[in-house]
Amino acid sequence: MAEPSNNAEYNLYSSPFSLYSMMARHTVQLGPTTAGAKPASIALRFLNHKKGEALAEDYLVHVNPKGQVPAMTGGGLARPLTDSISVTLHLAEKHYPAMLPAEHAAVIRDLLARIHALYGLSFTNKNPTAEMAKYNPSPVEDILKNSSDLSPEYRKALEGKLKFHNENNAFAFQPSVVAQAYADLRTIFAEITEHRKKSGAYDQEAPEWTFGNQVGPTALDSHLLPLVLRCVEAGNAELVPPELQRWAAAQAKGPVWQKVMHGRPTLWDPSMGPVEDMQEMMSL
Repeated sequence: MAEPSNNAEYNLYSSPFSLYSMMARHTVQLGPTTAGAKPASIALRFLNHKKGEALAEDYLVHVNPKGQVPAMTGGGLARPLTDSISVTLHLAEKHYPAMLPAEHAAVIRDLLARIHALYGLSFTNKNPTAEMAKYNPSPVEDILKNSSDLSPEYRKALEGKLKFHNENNAFAFQPSVVAQAYADLRTIFAEITEHRKKSGAYDQEAPEWTFGNQVGPTALDSHLLPLVLRCVEAGNAELVPPELQRWAAAQAKGPVWQKVMHGRPTLWDPSMGPVEDMQEMMSL
């Protein structure tokens, strides 16, 4: 795990192909494009959560007890921010107020909360094993079972992480949970489509933000784009209205998203090579 910067205002812990990390990084890139914005000083800290770095003692104990990415420290925060919605809302409220315009703030907060109430695993992995469909295990179980030299603080943190996992992702692949996630996503996307129609952004030749280009990109847009792209790439395009798919495909070609993913899809594939070799993904 990269060491935090002593020079940056914030340190954003992120993994390139984590859906929720993409949401936070998109906020970081969109914010400075909005009216009156003064860019925050943010250093990106690469963390390979696929290799268990989010479960390392220092990160789990001192940064994010959820053992997930993203997380953000610094900036005078009383405690680290431990998910993409809190990172986004903090940056919008403190640095990029145009991303949370008063006339749309209640709708933005509501839709973001509902998006993040879903279990991402339920709609981003269509092929769990039969065992995972019953119970999705956590690698924490093996760490606790096979490690005898854990510090008391680390053991307590691991036990807390396992509790969090069991209350959230352990049953994310059960058919009833997946079906509810699909239904909720369809409802959310339908509501967003209605907002796009109301604002005049719907089905424009050039892609417009949800509440129209006069309003500009909001905190909702920073999470919506990676969400739509991931649904499509994960084989769940049928959940996303065609107009939103076209919008996302057009926005993905733009300069802001290029700074987030550098032309890569949202899903990592072995043919792309090791994530740790993608140096351009390790800084903002």
